[in-house]
Amino acid sequence: MPEAGYETPGARQHEGFLVLTAWGCARRLRCGILDACNGGYVMDRADVIIVGGGIAGLGVAYHLAQAGVRRVLLLEREALLASHSSGRNAAIFRPLDTIPGVVELATRSRVLLDALLDEERGGWLHQVGLLLVSALPAELDDLREVAQRSGLAHEIMERQGIESVVPQLAGGGAAHGLFLPDAGVVDAHAIVTCLARSAKAAGARLTTGTAVKRVRTSRGRVEGVELENGDRVPADIVVIAAGAWASGLGASCGAELPLTPLRRHLVQLEARLAKATPVVWSVGDEVYFRAESGGVLASPCDEEPWPAGVPPVAAAALEGLAEKLARLAPPLGRGSVRRAWACLRTSASDRAPVAGEDPRVTGLFWLAGLGGYGMTAGMAAAEMVVALVCGRQPPIAVRSAPARLLPGATRSLPVPGG
Repeated sequence: MPEAGYETPGARQHEGFLVLTAWGCARRLRCGILDACNGGYVMDRADVIIVGGGIAGLGVAYHLAQAGVRRVLLLEREALLASHSSGRNAAIFRPLDTIPGVVELATRSRVLLDALLDEERGGWLHQVGLLLVSALPAELDDLREVAQRSGLAHEIMERQGIESVVPQLAGGGAAHGLFLPDAGVVDAHAIVTCLARSAKAAGARLTTGTAVKRVRTSRGRVEGVELENGDRVPADIVVIAAGAWASGLGASCGAELPLTPLRRHLVQLEARLAKATPVVWSVGDEVYFRAESGGVLASPCDEEPWPAGVPPVAAAALEGLAEKLARLAPPLGRGSVRRAWACLRTSASDRAPVAGEDPRVTGLFWLAGLGGYGMTAGMAAAEMVVALVCGRQPPIAVRSAPARLLPGATRSLPVPGG
């Protein structure tokens, strides 16, 4: 029997989400027989094509296959899955922000990841906690209010307690703190590997080294995709989950959205932190650090619009990091650089995720603009998109709807996090 308030078979509610059963999803989509996976072979037709093989695309493929959709095809342009943002980030699970929807998605993602990677398979989270710090108490007020309203476990800290937990902060500007014990560092490799394996086991086809040139449409409906080699793959539904390439793919069928790839730097320093040290994030000055591989991984939280691809490292960003760390944690500001790299974080103009059907093209869905919250919120965002693909309307989905970004629908830009 359906749960109270839901008359349609195949759906059940979980804290604002609609979790689909196989029967309910398969009803909307024309199901066929999945071809056997054979190297880089692309099936002749798919029910759903997912463009992008990071955490977003893999999450959609996994949830679709689990829901009983039989011809699910994921196309990834690179030779390896998770080659860009999902594989080049700081792997921080941050379940708190003022960006609409992030807390709910993070909470649900944790449930999904716990189920996917239980302790018997090594788990997915090193739960060292996250210590948000600031020089002024007012800079943490909004975050504290969200934590209280959402029921997130948290502890308010002052300078003495902060410096006892992280001695490296002594003498710096961290006078006030908000500690989140349920945050920490994710095992991104384990998540991506398990998602890919589970999606394939459930029947999805994951094809790498296959770039999509454009989304094909006719009379306002999706027809499939055209590959860069000229091949065409028909499909009733296309999900754009292509990170920095997402906006361009939308534009290819007349459905561009204002999504901007932003370059951010990550630096590993020759310095020491105890393994149990929480992730430290300075709010206001925007810099973070955590323990990593016998050193310290840090970022100046820089943001510079950049074209899709692998961005180069800028010396100015490393100098900026040293200056910020000198103000926050003086000993780390003097640490030498072991290695540095840059990655892209793609965001919408209002910073909220973009997840749902495009109102301009029937059958075109988005899962993009996750910013720095791919590993934190990606699994639940993917589940939400699959619910929408299958004809359901999760209550939380309105916050992430692509329609909000179209002309005439504006929202204010929150302070970036993640």
